[in-house]
Amino acid sequence: MAAPEKTAVPKRRWLWVLLLVALGALGVYLGAPDSGSLRAALERLGDAPLATVLIVVGGALGLVLTEAVRIAVIGRLVGATVAPRDAWDAAVANHLMTAITPQVGLGEPTVAYLLNKRGIAWDAAVAIPFIKFTTSLALVFLLGSALVLAGFGPPVDRWIATSGLALFVTIAAVTVLVLVVCSRPPLARRWIEGLRGWLSRRRMLAGETWQARIASAAEVATRMIDRLDRVRHTTWRGAAALCAVHLVYYASYVAPLVGLALVLGDPPLVELALRSLIYLCFVFAMPTPGGAGPSEAAAGLFFADLVAPADAIVVVVVFRAATYYLQLAIGIVYLPIMSLFGKRP
Repeated sequence: MAAPEKTAVPKRRWLWVLLLVALGALGVYLGAPDSGSLRAALERLGDAPLATVLIVVGGALGLVLTEAVRIAVIGRLVGATVAPRDAWDAAVANHLMTAITPQVGLGEPTVAYLLNKRGIAWDAAVAIPFIKFTTSLALVFLLGSALVLAGFGPPVDRWIATSGLALFVTIAAVTVLVLVVCSRPPLARRWIEGLRGWLSRRRMLAGETWQARIASAAEVATRMIDRLDRVRHTTWRGAAALCAVHLVYYASYVAPLVGLALVLGDPPLVELALRSLIYLCFVFAMPTPGGAGPSEAAAGLFFADLVAPADAIVVVVVFRAATYYLQLAIGIVYLPIMSLFGKRP
């Protein structure tokens, strides 16, 4: 019975990938201008095949590499040593699970699970993705909000810009609030104990197995708070390293988009790069898995004033291929191969 079950999992994965691709295609259909201009833009991109392939492949691998660096650096900050291979595998798994679930989904829990399986203590394994997710999310949305206020956002109606800014600020504020609570050990422990007590009193969780799980989770969370307190008292070099790896990661994220636009034309480089960071915040804020659908549909809205409308669609589609759809393919292909060599996530 085990063999058929193993062969069914990849099929379900590929069906889910096809669904996400279809969602992205719907976004392209809704946001694209006429098909003739799209074909012309694709042909122009095809005139530079080597540059295009290098940008796409380099962007996909660069995103995994910089994510692995973030995991390793944050591991050192919390007092855990993450081997390069383990950091790479965790980065691949993170991108795959983030791509197939809504934004606050299974990506970071998968990182914690994999790191623990590779010998990292549970409290450190949980602290690494928690710090990575919260600090990077707060940073990118604060930057995105500042850029919108500075006038670098897309030329849209005021109510749209105001709504987008309110969403960015809300996400940043909620994330900062979580960080503030968790960086105050007495307050964080009271929250953990309160949540533990509330869960323990639920009838559906009254069994011994669930009570043991709740107690274990509370213990891990409490020890994680001590890890976070260690990071809070780190030197300025630690804080600078944390900000640096986040900025490098997001720079590698938008680099393919900027590079593809430069292949097609001569857009204003600085304005395009800053607009790309705002677009990244928009992608992260979308509720669909990986932002599929709205991210493609909004290409013209974000970039049609900097490049031709058809170029904007083509650039975003190829950019999404590198930073989203290719990440799906890498994870689906790489993780099963990894398990064959005894490295099971």
